Amino acid sequence: MFTTRFQDWVRARARQLVPLLRLLRVTPNMLTLVGLVISAGAGLLVAVGQLVPGGVVLLLAGAFDILDGAVARVTGKVYRYGAFLDSTTDRYAEGFTYMGLLWYFIFNGHHTVEPMLVIAALTGSLLVSYVRARAQSLGFVCEGGILARPERVVITVLGLLINPILVPMLWVLAVLTNLTAVQRIFLVWRQARQTAPAD
Repeated sequence: MFTTRFQDWVRARARQLVPLLRLLRVTPNMLTLVGLVISAGAGLLVAVGQLVPGGVVLLLAGAFDILDGAVARVTGKVYRYGAFLDSTTDRYAEGFTYMGLLWYFIFNGHHTVEPMLVIAALTGSLLVSYVRARAQSLGFVCEGGILARPERVVITVLGLLINPILVPMLWVLAVLTNLTAVQRIFLVWRQARQTAPAD
């Protein structure tokens, strides 16, 4: 799968970058925040109609999203707060992209279908992450599903880089993100049934 190969490629680069990052005293949390700023820039580019540059910048932000975790593991700086910060900024990063798309569609005369697709895709994306976090906080295992974050980023980038397929890609995101959330809800339900005390 492309996303897995891309993640592996970024992680391999992370090992090469560790000496330089140590010299510059760059921490994984700094990389997380830089990635968030880059995501905000991508959202701004999309909002003003610069879709292709926005897609390129969003792809760069995605690389930072993988790089921070990879550097944390390579340097042995895997902390709970870092994982918390990474997950939180991921939600903001997705929000920036969808806000940019919403602005772009509304101010280019698309007032019905496209804005609703953006809202549906954002809702599904947030629910995918929320369901997992809430399930794990209750002791359930909640992994997998059709559309995890790396796949969502790739689909969004493709839509931005190839403008004619942007709306079809939004349909894919709107449907499959919510389907993924439902998949995870069902997964947790099955686990709950298996662990429920017998009457």
